[in-house]
Amino acid sequence: KNIKRLIAVVITAVMALSFTACHKKNEIAVSAGDVEFTSAYYMCALINADAEAKSKVQESLTEEESSADEIDYYSKEIDGKKYEEWVKDQAIASLKEIAAYKLLCKENEVELSDEMATNAEQYASYYWSSYGYSYYYEPNGVSEETYTKFMKDSYYSEAYFNHLYDEGGEKAISAEDVKNEIHSQFVIADILEASYATDATDEDKEALKTKLDGYVTALKDGSKTFKDVYNDYNEITEDESNNTDTDTDSETSEPKDSYAQVLGGEDTVYASDYYDKAKEMETGAIELIEMDDNAGYVLIVKQDITADDYYLEALDSSGRHLIAD
Repeated sequence: KNIKRLIAVVITAVMALSFTACHKKNEIAVSAGDVEFTSAYYMCALINADAEAKSKVQESLTEEESSADEIDYYSKEIDGKKYEEWVKDQAIASLKEIAAYKLLCKENEVELSDEMATNAEQYASYYWSSYGYSYYYEPNGVSEETYTKFMKDSYYSEAYFNHLYDEGGEKAISAEDVKNEIHSQFVIADILEASYATDATDEDKEALKTKLDGYVTALKDGSKTFKDVYNDYNEITEDESNNTDTDTDSETSEPKDSYAQVLGGEDTVYASDYYDKAKEMETGAIELIEMDDNAGYVLIVKQDITADDYYLEALDSSGRHLIAD
C-alpha cells in the first residue's frame, strides 16, 4: 500500500526550490521526538508533496485549462490553501507520519522484516535508475542513499500494522473475518480489453465488434476456452503461449486460473473500472461491454473467487487493511 502511494506520485516538473542550498550536508532540518530528518530527506518529502499537489491541481482543471501549454500551479489553491503552503504542510505531515510509526515500532520493539527492507531497496533502485527519479531528486540535493532511506522508512507503517493485526498480533483479526472481507470486497474475472486503433475506421470498429461477438458465442457454446480467445486476439501461437490452462489443480502458491484478474472497489489497491459490472454478474457469466468514451470493448468472464484458496493468501494483507485501517 505504501509502495502504491509512492508510485502514484506523478513526477512532473519539480519545484525550483533552493532549500538544500542553504543547509550543510546531513544538517538536521526537522525532528520529532528522537527521530531526525536531514535537509535532503526533507527535500524528498517536499518533492513528493509537490508532485501530489500538481496532481490535485490537474484533477481540478477545466478542459480548457488542461489543454493550455503551461499550467501556473503556483497561482492555484488546494483545500483553501495557497499552493506552496499546501506543499509545505503536506511535506511536514508526511514526516510526522513517518516519525510516528518509527517511534511506535521502537517502543514495541518492531523491526522491518528482511523482506520489507529488501523490497524497499529494490524498488528505490528501480525507480531511481529505470524511472529517472535521479534526474528530479539529485538536482534538488537528494542522493540515491537518502531516497532509499526515505523509501525504506515508508515501510514502518506496514510493520506496525502487522504487529497489531496479523495472525498472532496484539489485535489479531481472525482468519474467518479476513476471509469474509476478501470474498465480499473482491471478485475475479478473465478480462480481455480490445481498444480501437487510433486511426480505426468505422469498418475497422465493426470488424472488431464482429470478432468479439464471435468470441462470446464460442465461449458460451464451449468451443473455445478463454485461453483460446486470449491467444487468438493477441496473435499468440501455441509455442509462444505459457501453455497454462485456465483451470488447473495448482497449490495455493498460484491461482487455479492463470488469466484471472483481481478486481476491487475504488477504496482498494485493486480498484478497477470493471468491478461494479463484474460484481453483479453470476459466476461463469460472459459479458461484452463498451469502454468509456467509445474506445473499444471489454470481454469479461466472471469467475468464483471463493473457489480458489490462493486468494486467501494473496489478499490477506488487503483484507486486514480494509477491516482495520
